[in-house]
Amino acid sequence: MLLLLFSFGSSRLAAQSCFNINAGNDTSVSCLQSCLNLHARVPDIRTTDTYQVVPIAYNPYPYTTAGGTTDPLVYADDHFSDSFLLPFPFCFYGNTYRSLTVGSNGVLTFDSPTNANTLEGYVINPGDSIPFAGSAPNVQGTYYAPRASIFLAYVDFNPVTSPPERKIEWRLEGVAPCRRFVVSYYHVGNYDVGNCPNATNLCTMQAVLYEGTGVIDVFYENKPVCQAYQGGLAIAGVQNWGQDQAVSPPGTNGTIWTASNTGYRYVPSGSGSLLNRVELYKNNVLISTATTTSLGNGELDALFSNICQSEDSMTYVVRAFYKQCDNPAIETEGSDSMIVYKTLNPLITNISNVLCRGTATGKITVTSPVDPTVEYSIDGGTTWQASNVFTVPAGNYTILARVISTTCGGSTNVVVTEPAAVLGSFTSSTPASCRNNDGSITITTNGGTPVYAYSIDGGVSYVVGNVFLDLPVGLYNIKVKDANGCTNTLTETVLLDDTMRLELGPDSTICFGSSLTLMPQTNLLTDTFKWRPAATLNYDTVMNPVATPLDTTLYILTAKWGICQRTDSVTVNVLHKPVAHAGKDTIICYKSFALLNGSATNLSGPVTYAWTPSTNVVPPNFPIALAKPDSTQLYILTVKDNYGCNFTVSDSILVIMEAPVPAFAGNDTNALLGKPHQLFATGGVSYRWSPSAPLNNPFVQNPQAILYTDTYFRVLVTDAIGCTATDDVFLKVYDGPNYYVPNAFSPNGDGLNEIFRPIPVGISVTDYFIVYNRLGEPVFQTNQWLKGWDGRIKGKEASSGTYAWVIKGRDKNGRVVEMQGTVVLIR
Repeated sequence: MLLLLFSFGSSRLAAQSCFNINAGNDTSVSCLQSCLNLHARVPDIRTTDTYQVVPIAYNPYPYTTAGGTTDPLVYADDHFSDSFLLPFPFCFYGNTYRSLTVGSNGVLTFDSPTNANTLEGYVINPGDSIPFAGSAPNVQGTYYAPRASIFLAYVDFNPVTSPPERKIEWRLEGVAPCRRFVVSYYHVGNYDVGNCPNATNLCTMQAVLYEGTGVIDVFYENKPVCQAYQGGLAIAGVQNWGQDQAVSPPGTNGTIWTASNTGYRYVPSGSGSLLNRVELYKNNVLISTATTTSLGNGELDALFSNICQSEDSMTYVVRAFYKQCDNPAIETEGSDSMIVYKTLNPLITNISNVLCRGTATGKITVTSPVDPTVEYSIDGGTTWQASNVFTVPAGNYTILARVISTTCGGSTNVVVTEPAAVLGSFTSSTPASCRNNDGSITITTNGGTPVYAYSIDGGVSYVVGNVFLDLPVGLYNIKVKDANGCTNTLTETVLLDDTMRLELGPDSTICFGSSLTLMPQTNLLTDTFKWRPAATLNYDTVMNPVATPLDTTLYILTAKWGICQRTDSVTVNVLHKPVAHAGKDTIICYKSFALLNGSATNLSGPVTYAWTPSTNVVPPNFPIALAKPDSTQLYILTVKDNYGCNFTVSDSILVIMEAPVPAFAGNDTNALLGKPHQLFATGGVSYRWSPSAPLNNPFVQNPQAILYTDTYFRVLVTDAIGCTATDDVFLKVYDGPNYYVPNAFSPNGDGLNEIFRPIPVGISVTDYFIVYNRLGEPVFQTNQWLKGWDGRIKGKEASSGTYAWVIKGRDKNGRVVEMQGTVVLIR
């Protein structure tokens, strides 16, 4: 049975073919078959009362042409073109239309006078679909969904912001009565350019209207989705004038959808058929008229019964004739052709492969077709034979078959294989150890024909075993022989498995004066040892010598086991005995600090320090410390290692303390206001007085002071070795010469104003100072300098009250000074 498929399509047809019929691929039948039935599928074109949509192959006409018609109005956003006349009447949903209007948003409408040069609706809400009528607020222009419309992809396009190459054109192709009206949208972008860049969201689509049929083909090269605007909703389909009938491809009616290299056909499916007949032609001669059966999908099955073919190949033409929907007196035609080949393919063969590589023992048996009228060839048709069996070596062959004395035949390719050669054998070896007598070779043979035999002596003798033992290191040529005597020489090397190990272990550390036994780790059979340097070893050719290094030493061992040799090294670190340094003996001033500048050398790690005696040493456990001895002191610095050797060493330093400097600034005294007063200090070799402002020279032993207020002076005295001390003196300033006598005192033991005494200023000698009670009896008298009454009479406390006093003396100029008065004793 042969199936021919018909469809509208390209302009490559003969002049009178109104639409292309796709008869399918060329096909083959057996050369032994004389007649067959041919089937074709042709469009079931009917009156346009209703429509149905079916998918078709993507085969559009050119999207742009030099002669295509455009209208500037349709390049505006949301705008219809002017109304224009169609080149032929077009049947659509029971009506015949003669004009059309094209919208920028992918809609064609036959209600062209109403929509010409008007704004076009653009808003699609969720739930919108066809058929429907526009309603506020989604109405723009007269209709939201125009009457009698074709929706390629109803989307809010914007030709204004589309790239420069965008084009919306329409044109006429073909000649009557087989004309086609083609409307194309090329590289048109969505309205929301910001969220849907034109570079990735350009739409290219096409509608084709076929004269006299009412058939509409729609092709989509690319219909993208812009979900950023109106949710990506789009509408495809056709709608009648009354807006109460419509049809859409599945999933395209007010949904989110895409299409790429896709085609759909809107086929009239009314009550009346437009098909007149379907005919089959051979060599331009009518040979059969089909009987048709509806397939229920807008197509008819056309059956051409018992078509007989004697030729090896034949081209057939199927022609379908239809009445035009607008004028039944005119007939349109669609046609296509195909070739039916006669062949004997496929040939089914049984293959027996070659038994021994390189021999012609393979066998090819043709099992189908086997017929007395068939002959065969294996050499490209040079010779033919009736037998269906060929004996051959391994290789690729083409087997030809034909009906005797004809050219009707076929071919098939076969491969005859042969077993792998012994050359394909695989060998493996076990390395020999350092003793060089325990290697092995194992041969695993998977080529040739078992059973195998092996020779390791060049073929002098063979053994069945495939393992050779006790081999030294070296290259071996081993011959392999299979059951058929086929041989091959395999080359294998026994390598050295050098597993000798020599490890001297981690570096070691010993204390100065200690010894260490070196303990290398090596194989049990290692028997030759050589150490260097040998100077600090008891033996240099034994495995475990005793090392007594005086300093850190790198020991290197070279050891041998059979043909293997290793060298390794280890470092023996020697920890040294510290040397303590307490510093040089030193002299310090009385009660001052001594810097103990200790240290240790020849160290191999951290050490601890300790000063003894530790009293008054800060810090006592640091090499550098401050000591404040009470007298001359011997300090000992003890250094002990912290690296495990228990070394303890010490050194000492003598700190000699000088006697204190006997600094003396003089006794407190009085001075005359504005008169030079001599200061005098003792105890050292240099002096510095402060404050310096009242002095004539603050850096001498006996400076002179001119004072106007009471003043404390401090002198810094330095002895011959630089030690220092200070002392203070107080000078009370009075305006004199005169005696300054208080008018009250309180000898009550509180430490304040306890003694009643006159203060002489500028007085060189006091003759007498006498105190009297109320009865005129003397209770105290003296001529000593600054001596006063303590408020006692003969050892007993005098009673509170008023007492009289008199005083007489001479000033520095020899003038007699006499004074008298009273004083109040307060208890």
